[in-house]
Amino acid sequence: MINRLLNRVSPFRSVRARFSAVMGGSGIVLGLALTMFMEWHLEEGLRGSARDTLNAVADEIAHELNEDINNRQREVELMADMIAGRNAIDLQSIRKSMDELQGRESTYAWIGLADARGQVIAASGGQLQGVDVSLRPWFAAGLRGGFVGDPHDAVLLARYLAPRPDGEPLRFLDVAAPLLDKRGIAQGVLAGHLHWDWVRQVVSDTVAKRRKKNTVEVLIANRKGEWLLSFNRHTKLPGASLQAVQSDAAYLVATQKVVAAVPADGLGWTVVVRESIDSAHAPIYHMRKLMLAATTVLAALFALLSWLVAGRVVRPIVELADAARSHARDAAQSPEQPRKRAVDETLVLGAAMDQLAHHDRLTGLFNRSELLARLQQAIEQARPRRSFGALLLANLDNFTVLNNTRGHEAGDQLLVAVAARLRQLEDEGAVLARIGGDEFLVLLQDLGRSPGLAQERAAAMAATVLELLATPFALEDGACTGHSSIGVAVVGDDATTANEVLQGAELAMLEAKKRGKGQVAMFDQSMRDALHERVQFEQDLKNAIPGQLVAFYQPQVHLSSNLQGAELLVRWKHPVHGMVSPARFIPLAEETGLILPLGRWVLETACRTLCEWAAHPVRSHLVLAVNVSAREFSDPGYLQGVRSVLNATGANPQRLKLELTESVLAKDVDEMVDKMQALKALGISFSLDDFGTGFSSLGYLKRMPLDQLKIDQSFVCELATNANDASIVRAVVALGQGLGLQVIAEGVETLEQRNLLARYGCTCYQGYLYGRPAPIQEFEATIERAWER
Repeated sequence: MINRLLNRVSPFRSVRARFSAVMGGSGIVLGLALTMFMEWHLEEGLRGSARDTLNAVADEIAHELNEDINNRQREVELMADMIAGRNAIDLQSIRKSMDELQGRESTYAWIGLADARGQVIAASGGQLQGVDVSLRPWFAAGLRGGFVGDPHDAVLLARYLAPRPDGEPLRFLDVAAPLLDKRGIAQGVLAGHLHWDWVRQVVSDTVAKRRKKNTVEVLIANRKGEWLLSFNRHTKLPGASLQAVQSDAAYLVATQKVVAAVPADGLGWTVVVRESIDSAHAPIYHMRKLMLAATTVLAALFALLSWLVAGRVVRPIVELADAARSHARDAAQSPEQPRKRAVDETLVLGAAMDQLAHHDRLTGLFNRSELLARLQQAIEQARPRRSFGALLLANLDNFTVLNNTRGHEAGDQLLVAVAARLRQLEDEGAVLARIGGDEFLVLLQDLGRSPGLAQERAAAMAATVLELLATPFALEDGACTGHSSIGVAVVGDDATTANEVLQGAELAMLEAKKRGKGQVAMFDQSMRDALHERVQFEQDLKNAIPGQLVAFYQPQVHLSSNLQGAELLVRWKHPVHGMVSPARFIPLAEETGLILPLGRWVLETACRTLCEWAAHPVRSHLVLAVNVSAREFSDPGYLQGVRSVLNATGANPQRLKLELTESVLAKDVDEMVDKMQALKALGISFSLDDFGTGFSSLGYLKRMPLDQLKIDQSFVCELATNANDASIVRAVVALGQGLGLQVIAEGVETLEQRNLLARYGCTCYQGYLYGRPAPIQEFEATIERAWER
């Protein structure tokens, strides 16, 4: 009966009605649960807010009282120090100062000065002048040091002051400080009596700021638990003890200590702020009523909205059902798939989800996760049979070039076409996958019972793949070749997992890339060992900075054999392998980004060396050159880093030379030139290192604020025997002279080379002829010996 009714009212048969019923019921339950949670959360917030409000009142009162007490104590101490510091006590001047202080600060009821015997010798308004106060607690305590006491009823001052309008007795708080002579002996006591109404005023002003000021009670107790103040109290205290008030369950209570600077252990006052639970939680009770009403209304609206939305939500599902029926007809006509009819929406949705979960969206081949699962299954099946297979990883050569030149749409077309050609291998039992980008996997099983035979057959299959992909592909905007590099890893070793086999195929593919395009490489353990060695070497380099780095210095001289300076060359002293060649670790540092901390260490070392040389007459004129890599120089923080090192070390920037290679121009030329100009403004000079081996144009060279060109040693080593090298050197020297730049040649090892360079006009040299790179002590010793000669 219900189904017939639902079918009648719903345009989508009973689907909409079922959906509305489920969503409506779920919405009501969820709405109730969410409302209860929100109510609980809001109640917690309101309770916390009430507690925070009381804590804020208690904290503000305690803070104000503490500040006022400390200020009065500081005023009394300051006046006592001023009186004690005078050569002669002028009682008239003292009384005048007391009257002025009492006039400025109405908190003071009386200010007086008593001598060492307790006789009042000066007082504000002349009150108690000549009276003996030696028996008053503030006098005895004031002789010993700073004193602040609990409030007390007026004793001596009662007859001098008008009574309170409300009939309450006058109450004061005593503040005292001793007058100490140069020997630290008390010569008297300066005291101030503070009106107790000041405390009540602080409490009243603080409570008046609150929204519910009439419901907040404030109590102040002393160290003994006696009540000093009761403000806004509406009920009788539950007991005389402070503990009883704090634990009263009928009230929400906040307490705060008044911690004065004197006496040493504080006053011991406790400010208690409380409010009845009913008053504090009144907003909670009101909010509960509102939430209950809102929940009822929202539940009804959600049920109605579910019915209205159901039509739009269900429509795509019905359309998907139509697609399912169409899919079923197509599947029935396809010989490659089993015939099955899409019964309902669930089958279509399940098929779509399965496709997304296990297949590559673009090519329809298996994706990475599915291939790894099948690879692991193949490994487990091969173990008991002692059968071997292989995994081929094909990476398309120059795919990035195609994407960049002809667009990503052409790249996608090529990937689809490659997948279609590789499907030909499925007839031979191959499992195909695309694992991202331009990488395809081919899993082969049952290639033989020995690794050698499996490798042989896998190599033959790899050759087939190369041949399949070598034939040009017809894309929409023209033909395209699909050459690839293939890595092969054998499947069937008991100790391997799917991830390890895939990693082996990736390493083999990278090896094939190194050999050139269209190559096949077979994985062997040495590739993994090389990877592990590289990873370990990278970690060793990371740990080596800066503790294992050593600075070496190689002289740079002028034709007249005058030492101009040196180049700082970094070396790595490995704790196991000894000295590591820079040719090995510098490229790795560039690749991993470790060149930044390494270069910072070199710069700091050079600047510290320049500071040490500046204090020595033999070395103060030397210029120290450091190499700066392109990655280091292009770092956004390099300029500021150089400035901070110079400021931290105090090195003279005019003695620092930065040697750049032409590769810095591979970046934004304008940015690099601007950075050089900023460093040039500091006094730093520049040398263009390895000149002639890079790709800088004369236009760029003219824009760079250079001081020196450095001829690469590759042109110097065969200078005497190679006419081409001699021509290049002459051209570089002429170019440098034409641009007004100094020219230096590196790699000078023989006198013949030096003489030829001098004949061509090159007057500065660096090389073994003048000294090998050496530690700082050896380099400086060489300078000393040359100076003595």
